[in-house]
Amino acid sequence: MREVRSKKSEIRSKKLEVRNRKKSCILHLASCFLSLASRLLPLFLLLTAVIGCSHDTATPAYEKAEDLFAQRSYVKAIASYNTIVTKYPESQYASASQYKIGLIYNLYLKDVRRAMNAYAALMLLYPNSKEIVMARQDIAEIYVKSGDYRKAIGEYQWLIKNTGGARSNNFQYQIAMAYLKLTDIKQARIELQEIIKNPPSSELGPKVYYEIANTYYLEGNYKEAIKAYEMVVSLYPNSQYAYEAQLGKAVCIEETGNLAEAITLYKELEKSYPNPGVIKIRLDAIEAREKKNIPVALKEN
Repeated sequence: MREVRSKKSEIRSKKLEVRNRKKSCILHLASCFLSLASRLLPLFLLLTAVIGCSHDTATPAYEKAEDLFAQRSYVKAIASYNTIVTKYPESQYASASQYKIGLIYNLYLKDVRRAMNAYAALMLLYPNSKEIVMARQDIAEIYVKSGDYRKAIGEYQWLIKNTGGARSNNFQYQIAMAYLKLTDIKQARIELQEIIKNPPSSELGPKVYYEIANTYYLEGNYKEAIKAYEMVVSLYPNSQYAYEAQLGKAVCIEETGNLAEAITLYKELEKSYPNPGVIKIRLDAIEAREKKNIPVALKEN
């Protein structure tokens, strides 16, 4: 009896061992499958994208338009891009083609009216396309060149609202420059000060602080201008704007009538300023100014 029970127990143990081995094998296979699937998924997605692109019926037409553009056959390129927009409006290349039409008219054919019409069509037909931001930026630059600074400001405000990061700061800077063109100095400074609330890029930073100093100078507030110019030199000592700020400070001191200190600063700056001729003009002007103040009796001696 004991032997029978022992054998039955041994059999049950072996069956359990077999089942455990099967479970282990199944789990191992499942793990391998998942690992393989995770590796193949990016390739699958890439192939899907490539296949999707290759099935876009507008691909040959777009490639032809791009070749014409590269060859500077601008009129023919426009015709090819326009074919894509009219015949394949649902193509992934349609919005890019409409933007390229505006770009060519704007930059290469210098036809602003047609460029603006092309950009307007892009915004109407493809309001959610990625090319909209580029088009609005082009439109803003067109307004700036034509002197329509109010409209340019409106475009840059849209761009700030719909972009972010360094690009947003650059658009904010353009708004400030537009207000300077409109001689709204106080508002220009407000726009510039808005930029420094978020750390500007290393390229934009010195320009922003330098232009803030210039706004004080333009207002005749030489005390604040001097402080602002010193800030540029302190924050960006190796920037080209550090030299300009030093010159600006010397000019402010000269304007306040402290000619001796101004001369000292000019002579120090003359050794390192990229255009020493400018410094010489300032020194000559002070010398002429001082001579005018010499009494007549002394001049005769």
